[in-house]
Order: sequence, then C-alpha cells, then structure tokens
Amino acid sequence: MLEISLPTFQGPLDLLLSLIQRRDLDITKVSLVAVADQYLEAVHADDSLDAAALAEFVSIGAKLLQLKSRALLPELADSTEEQEEEDPGDELVALLIEYRHYRDAADTLGDRADAGWRTYPRGAPPPEAPPGNALDGITLEAIYAVMLEVLERIPEEPEATIERPDVSLADRIATLEKQLQGRSRSFSFRKIIEGCTTRVEVVVTFIALLELLKRGACQVEQSKAWGDIRVRSLAQPVTSGR
Repeated sequence: MLEISLPTFQGPLDLLLSLIQRRDLDITKVSLVAVADQYLEAVHADDSLDAAALAEFVSIGAKLLQLKSRALLPELADSTEEQEEEDPGDELVALLIEYRHYRDAADTLGDRADAGWRTYPRGAPPPEAPPGNALDGITLEAIYAVMLEVLERIPEEPEATIERPDVSLADRIATLEKQLQGRSRSFSFRKIIEGCTTRVEVVVTFIALLELLKRGACQVEQSKAWGDIRVRSLAQPVTSGR
C-alpha cells in the first residue's frame, strides 16, 4: 500500500480513508492533488506495479473525492442522502480489471508479432479419443472366411439322423462370454468353431460372435491375412478383495 506524506497525515492510503470516514481527520484539510501526485511518482518509479494496486488506489481515491465534494458542497450531500448510495470506486475497479485483460492480450499478440508469428491459433482442449474399433481392421468377410473353412471340413449330415438338441443362440453367447472371462480373457475363434459338431452350431456360433461385437463386449484381432482370429474381451476384469 502506498505511503502518503502530507502536512496533516503520514501513513498508508487506506488508513487515510478510514480516518476521514470516522471523522477523525477533516477531509477539507487534505490535499487530494498531493495524494495523486505522490501516487504518480510511485508508479513512475516502479514499472512492476500491477493492476490490482492501481485499482485499489483508484477505488480509495474515488471515495476520498466523493467525501471531499460533500464536505465542500453541503447541498450535494443533502441530495445524495435521499437516495441509495453507490460506491463510486466499484465501477472503476471493474473497468480497470477489464482493461488489464485487454492490455495483457494486446501485449501477448505484440510479442508474437515481434517473434515473427503470422497466425495465432486458438487454444482448445485436446479432442476426445474416438472409441476403439472392435474389429480392429478386420473385415467381417475375414471372420466369415474362417467360418466357411471350418464348415467345409464338417461332412454333410445324412437326411435320416437321430434327433439332435436344438442349438440356442443365447447358450452360444453365454459360452463365448465364459471364454472371455477366462485367465487369458481371449480365445481362438478357429478353435471355438472347430469344436462345433454340426454346421448349424458353426453358424449359430458365428452369429453369437457378431452379437458380442455389436454389444462392444469384445474385439477381434488377426496377425496376418487368412490367419487365425483372436477374440479379446473389452470388459474390465472383476477383482475380488480380501
């Protein structure tokens, strides 16, 4: 806080205002011109004075000016007492803070221009990472090709056969989910369908895998063209506490 030295007062500016407001010091005996001159000398001597200190001085100075105006012009005091009083320093402080923002922005642009900048990119948060692709570069045709390869190995079923149990899609989905919950949290799609005993079971298993991919429960990987397809779980592993 700026130290003021006047014939009638010596000390910080906020103390001067406090004494005048408590009527411990006669405002008419205080030279506000001298106060302003001493402040300007301090500003010129210290270039690092920030906007907060400037705003504080302007706020206190505005209050002192209002008090002195009322003391010298009693009719002004009578008219203002009839209406709600507004702090004359608040609006000035707000304007100074806004000015400081614009001045800082102008200084930044000036520094960039001096450094040879020709464009000024607008800062923005980094874009959100797109959700992972469950197929991971593998086409459905590749999965279908593996299924057809296994189907060709399964012999045609004779027309007259013993009645076999129906293959349920829900059961096949549950079977694949159980495989994904294992220790490796993955399985070989080829081995799964090679374990099927009928063509219907192969097709239903294929549809079950497509359903899990649609749900986002797993993803498929293929290390090389026409190679085995690895199905990996995308669900968070469940850990049990002690």
